[in-house]
Amino acid sequence: MKLGVFLCTCNSTMDIDFRNVRKSIKKEVEIVETVDQLCQRDLDYIVDDVRRLDLDAILIAACTEKRRIFERVASGFGCDTYVLNLREHCGWVHGRKEATEKAKSLIKTAISYAEKEEELPRPEKIDVNVGFDVLVVGNEAEGALDVAKSLSNVAHVHLLTNNVHEWCDEPELHIGSLKGITGEIGDFDVEIERNIDIDKCISCGICADACPKNAIHYDAVYTIDETCDECGDCVNVCPTGAIAFHDEDVLHVGQILVIDKDWQGPNYFGIYKADDYEDALRKAPDLVANLGEIGVDKYLELNLKRCASGRSEVIGCEYCVPCPYEAITREGVKMVFSAVRCRGCGLCASLCPLSVPQMRDYPNQLLYSQIESVLSEDLRQNVLLFADRENAEKLNAVGRKKLQYPAVVPLFVPVVDMVSEAHILSALERGAEGVILWECENSHHEQIESAVTFAQKTLSAFGLGDRVLLLADTPFEAEAFAKKVTDFVTKLSPSSIRKKKPAEIDFTKPKREILIALMQILRMKTGVRPTLLEGNTSYPFADVAINSNCTLCTACVTMCPTNALIKEENKLDFVYGDCIACGMCQQACPEEAIALKRVLDFSQLVEEGSKKLVEVEFVACAGCEELFMPKSAFERMSALLKQGEDEGELNIEERLDLLKYCQKCRPVRAVEVSLEKLENE
Repeated sequence: MKLGVFLCTCNSTMDIDFRNVRKSIKKEVEIVETVDQLCQRDLDYIVDDVRRLDLDAILIAACTEKRRIFERVASGFGCDTYVLNLREHCGWVHGRKEATEKAKSLIKTAISYAEKEEELPRPEKIDVNVGFDVLVVGNEAEGALDVAKSLSNVAHVHLLTNNVHEWCDEPELHIGSLKGITGEIGDFDVEIERNIDIDKCISCGICADACPKNAIHYDAVYTIDETCDECGDCVNVCPTGAIAFHDEDVLHVGQILVIDKDWQGPNYFGIYKADDYEDALRKAPDLVANLGEIGVDKYLELNLKRCASGRSEVIGCEYCVPCPYEAITREGVKMVFSAVRCRGCGLCASLCPLSVPQMRDYPNQLLYSQIESVLSEDLRQNVLLFADRENAEKLNAVGRKKLQYPAVVPLFVPVVDMVSEAHILSALERGAEGVILWECENSHHEQIESAVTFAQKTLSAFGLGDRVLLLADTPFEAEAFAKKVTDFVTKLSPSSIRKKKPAEIDFTKPKREILIALMQILRMKTGVRPTLLEGNTSYPFADVAINSNCTLCTACVTMCPTNALIKEENKLDFVYGDCIACGMCQQACPEEAIALKRVLDFSQLVEEGSKKLVEVEFVACAGCEELFMPKSAFERMSALLKQGEDEGELNIEERLDLLKYCQKCRPVRAVEVSLEKLENE
């Protein structure tokens, strides 16, 4: 890839040593230019270099305000554009040395990303026919009728409301309440409940006259209020059968707009929740943009061969099921991922211990590589800031106010939800003094907090102290952000492992294998053998105990999706670090010999190899003398036979005698017993 880097001093207003920066990267790219006004008089540098060197991509290291200018120029040559904000993120908020080192780190990370982006799967879209049928749900007081009328200019609109004060043919009116929604964008089935079918109602008024509670009223349509006791008088007198209490109907629509700030319905793609009329007007353009034929981005790459969701009717792992968009559902023993519902939040990629789902545009291997790149420079305190890309503008706001704060290095990811405990720990193992996760409006706090808590427990277990900060999504204030970051970084003590060489880790492996590798590396680097143990843990770890009922039938070994259970001759071994607490072994055991205990035990996480769960004594065949049956099973079967009665050709003693033989020798012995009985007779 032929990449050109263009450094802009923004009229020499940045306190950055650009000569140092240029020198550090010139061997990694095709050309490095340093100018003062790249967006104005020096724009020709880009045009000339792209033409002369036939560049594939350009990296603008300046500000992001003029991004469109650079992208427009580069697109004319079919050239990709990457833009970094050195001004607000480095030059205006840090001292010269820190700003320079941070700038070098950000540029090298961007160069690494540009090179690796070529290896990523090409963007894919799924064709979906959304159609033009839209349902608006809300009351007239919330502006639902006005919104529905506006949308009727571009779509066939249904309005589900409790009442209207004017009749209209468009939108199509439904008087009732919303009961349920199933399906996905373009194919929603909406269950509604109503008391009066306005299509059948002829507005004769007989029902209102017959109502002893005066619960039936007429505005533009007839409605029944909450004082109704369902006596049925109105039903009996209605000449068209328009009245039926709690009558259910199903509407089939492509998209839904619900105007109700208290509504807690599904969060599917194609369902828009608005708090009020003004909010509905803000959501309406998105709805209109998705009318007709659309292309839905495919966000996930799936390796379902790794999935531990279950097999042979045994239900297993479900850590990915808390999808906020309900894009992941269980069908029998399989997990089904809906590419249409998926919004690319990355939460499943973070939660899955086996890395079954990964983000197509930002897979784990790329994220680990970016972590290593962003920590490559020698900042006084290397602190990594994971942030959603939408938080970049907030960081720009801090820079525009020129608020000073420690030189934390931002790594902008598609969504911070995709950052797992393994990513946090890998950053600390690779030289970070601390790690900050910065949530945005759409982040899922509970799951992110869980990853942060696990990482912090790990650090505590190895005596490394508090080194992880979670910045929750709150109303943003630049001064408050700068203070929180400053307070966190100021309190950080020097990490005992920062200067130690990063270990070799295969980051193509599933998350669990990477996590165990990190645990063992931390033990080696700190010299600490952790003892922290947490019972009844919600994390995907469990210890296994096996009682004397075990016959070593290997049903559990066959069922275990991670090979945490291993049969070795006459014993069963267990690797604690490989167990994800799916519970399939416990369900599969025919003898109910397995007990699964949800426990997070750091002392076992750092142990290499397996531990013995049970060793079974076997009985030797009375014929060939080969071991063929666990002694416990032999004794149980003998006891059962002794409790039985003489039936058939063989008595109890003869059956007990046959039990001493293996499957190969038993038929021969049975023939011998039968012949002996014949001779005796």
